[in-house]
Amino acid sequence: MLGLVMKLITIGNLRSLISREHPKMTPLSIDEVMNAYHDVSTLYPFAPSMSIWRAWELAAYRRYKLPGPILDLGCGDGQYFKLVWPSIKDVVGIDIDSSIIDSAVASGVYTSVLETSAANMSIADSSFNSVFANCSLEHMDDLDSVLANVRRVLRPNGAFLLSVVTDKFLEWVTLADIASLLDGPARGSSIINHYSSYHHLVTALPPERWVSRIESAGFNVLEHTPIMPELVSRLDLFVDCLWHQPDTGKEFGAKLHESFKSIPHFPEVLGDIVKALLVAEKSATVGSGAVFYAKRKS
Repeated sequence: MLGLVMKLITIGNLRSLISREHPKMTPLSIDEVMNAYHDVSTLYPFAPSMSIWRAWELAAYRRYKLPGPILDLGCGDGQYFKLVWPSIKDVVGIDIDSSIIDSAVASGVYTSVLETSAANMSIADSSFNSVFANCSLEHMDDLDSVLANVRRVLRPNGAFLLSVVTDKFLEWVTLADIASLLDGPARGSSIINHYSSYHHLVTALPPERWVSRIESAGFNVLEHTPIMPELVSRLDLFVDCLWHQPDTGKEFGAKLHESFKSIPHFPEVLGDIVKALLVAEKSATVGSGAVFYAKRKS
């Protein structure tokens, strides 16, 4: 009899696992990306890697409405939040970078801006209906503490909208591949290490592992939008990695910026290149980044 009961329990557990809904994957269309690129390129007209990456995030975010009050986790200067949700006023920003706090305050986006780490933020429990984390979690030490804090400050069933990089982010750094081919593997590894260190890249996981970490912290991940498929990623990461290479006391990006400014209609020209790459992409479901929409479990 006990054996039968255990067998039924096992079958029930298996059915529960099988019936559990995985996050709904919703790839972006070319039109969604290009419409977002048109708007983002006004914010970063001569910084291609920023315009391209932020366009994909913006296209994904436009699918959602976040109820206030909102916590912007790793807010930066606030300009991107203003672009994504220009009418939202009930939002608090936090950032660990002291040099950016004044700009965030001056943006007029936030009711208050706190200089603190997400792992140690002293914000009252259940203070927010939504938390927004734009490409910030992968740079944060002690991810488990960060996610626990996000859950703590969210109200039950509160929304958590975030973008992150995946394991493909470093895999598709083509400048490192070229350097390895020309100067040997050590040079390629040096470029990867410098690039990772520059971005303080702590966590770059496959999407399914991101989902596991987020859900283990007390969330249900409902939707997954892959961003930055391979061809676009390789262009974006090549430019970004080259941009941040040391060059006589500066970054090489200083020269690239001036060069791009000299090209007539540069944002539009870059947009045409991005669109052509999107047409040529083999898969829109594998990217160097991902946007997740989750809800806090009650």
